[in-house]
Amino acid sequence: MTEASAIQSVKNSMVKYAFSLKVPKRLKESEDFFCEGFHLVTEALDSGLKIRFVFFTREAESRPEGGLILKKAAGQKIRCLRATAKVFSYLTEMESPQGLAAIVQKPVLQWPAPKHALVLGAYQVQDPGNLGTLFRSAEAFGATGLLLAGGCCDPFNPKAVRASMGSLFRLPFKKEEDWEGCFRGLRSENFRIFALASQGERSLLDMTVPERSAFWVGSEGAGLPEALSASCDEKVRIPMDGKVESLNAGVAASLALFCARFKGRFLDAARDR
Repeated sequence: MTEASAIQSVKNSMVKYAFSLKVPKRLKESEDFFCEGFHLVTEALDSGLKIRFVFFTREAESRPEGGLILKKAAGQKIRCLRATAKVFSYLTEMESPQGLAAIVQKPVLQWPAPKHALVLGAYQVQDPGNLGTLFRSAEAFGATGLLLAGGCCDPFNPKAVRASMGSLFRLPFKKEEDWEGCFRGLRSENFRIFALASQGERSLLDMTVPERSAFWVGSEGAGLPEALSASCDEKVRIPMDGKVESLNAGVAASLALFCARFKGRFLDAARDR
């Protein structure tokens, strides 16, 4: 790898731009997001996303994994910028940073319409860790898309990006304030819509999963609003023991998607792939 440019000041224009992506308003308006850590930068490279530039420290470069990532980035003609530990600490939000980060263009993914489609809807999920978990579980269990409604946090929030472990780079999603608009889209594509609710009429274990299904999960505190739940075709519950009344959004959605993935036609579809 050729000698990289050296950055020693937080007043550098590229450092200032990267730091600005921590501000929610700037992040929302920008075409880019901040991606940190060996795993996520590798996922961004392997997912074919456009990477504007990479920051790294000498410590990251000296580690075998870090060196390989930088070599791969250089092979893709991505500008790599060596930063001092002090400059990198200004950018990082990790307790034990690995000294590698990238500014990446947000992916634009085609909303899917396959014959066998499983969609997850999230309403007012504001915890970025939970939202990232939704992306990770949705991809893991064969969902083809994610709907975000009612003021969900920004999926490109650095904590959400880290929690998604790269699934955000590959899973199509739509973000709308109006859940009714999401429902109109699902209805037009012949989805059966389920609400995850503690008082659901049927257990997840007993339900039949159609070819085109959408599951909705609510916020960490209030759950789904009554109007949204009432608009679903059916309310389903996760069977639980003890005095536990509910699960957090990430866990509840993961269990529902797992059930859907391994029931009925989704199992057949997976075998056909």
